[in-house]
Amino acid sequence: LYEEEEEEQKEPDKPTPVESAKPSSEFPISGILGESEAIEEVRGTIETLTGVPNTVVLLRGETGTGKNLVAKTIHHNSTYNAGRFMEINCAALPENLLEAELFGYEEGAFTDARESKQGLLEAADGGTLFLDEIDSMPVPLQAKLLSFLESRTFRRLGGVDEIRVTTRVLCATNSDLEQLVAEKEFRKDLFYRINVVNLHLPPLRKMGEDLFVIARSLVDEFNEELRRDVEGFTEAAREKLAEHAWPGNVRELRNVLERAMIFSETPEIEVGDLVLAPRDQLTDSAATGGRDSFSFPAEHTLEELEQAYILHTLNHSDASYADVAEMLGISKKTLWEKRKRYNLDEQSNR
Repeated sequence: LYEEEEEEQKEPDKPTPVESAKPSSEFPISGILGESEAIEEVRGTIETLTGVPNTVVLLRGETGTGKNLVAKTIHHNSTYNAGRFMEINCAALPENLLEAELFGYEEGAFTDARESKQGLLEAADGGTLFLDEIDSMPVPLQAKLLSFLESRTFRRLGGVDEIRVTTRVLCATNSDLEQLVAEKEFRKDLFYRINVVNLHLPPLRKMGEDLFVIARSLVDEFNEELRRDVEGFTEAAREKLAEHAWPGNVRELRNVLERAMIFSETPEIEVGDLVLAPRDQLTDSAATGGRDSFSFPAEHTLEELEQAYILHTLNHSDASYADVAEMLGISKKTLWEKRKRYNLDEQSNR
């Protein structure tokens, strides 16, 4: 009798992706802008993925190429769009906190774990989990992620029960994973497991006329947001945009055009409205994290100098948090602690 009552009270099955789920209008595939062959291939792959369940996708491309947008587009146009879209930057947290965020924990699993908590894999059940900067995930945690991808089950920290979810995993990187595998910084077996569908997003400098397709869309967006009526660009401004290297890609283009439209006083954006960092300055910044151009302010405490230096490095580098930590000569965990201590995430322009 006890077993029968227990069977009746068993929790209902967890949600699974709905095969008939309709694509969301919030992130249409047509929102991936461009007319080049490379962008057509990206849109075509997303279209193919709409009907393919549970396939891991690896998004590759430089910082600012739109990997987050593509991940959201894949989710909202798939059978998983009835579930939640959750995301986490693997370089933004130290190993112990990243593991707790991903897999959750039980009460008493560690100090301050006063109650049980779901991890992102569990919270995104029936939906999508986007792991940005997957290359920054510590190797021991990579093994645990691989185990989940193989079995679709995991245990919370401090737990003994196997939890099964239907969460789809999308990964992104701006690093050379093959090189990291060769250097034993990234597990070969995990690389093969997440590299099922590989989507490469081209840098803005190699997109030709697509640069202006994206720029035109941003002008329209800022016209509405800023209540302006900018018509486009002068020919000289177009030439300046085409000549720029765009190391920050679409993110940099957005910032440049937003500033231009705030201060522009003419119907068209002119050369003088475009504030672009010189090519040599961008090269130096990429190589040194902006350290060469940093001047220490006078009459400040050592703590204030440290805060200013870290903020300067974050603002003048498009590198990942892991690479920024290496530039500064500190660990990822130390960088995370100092970002929290000095409240740098709210101050930086990332």
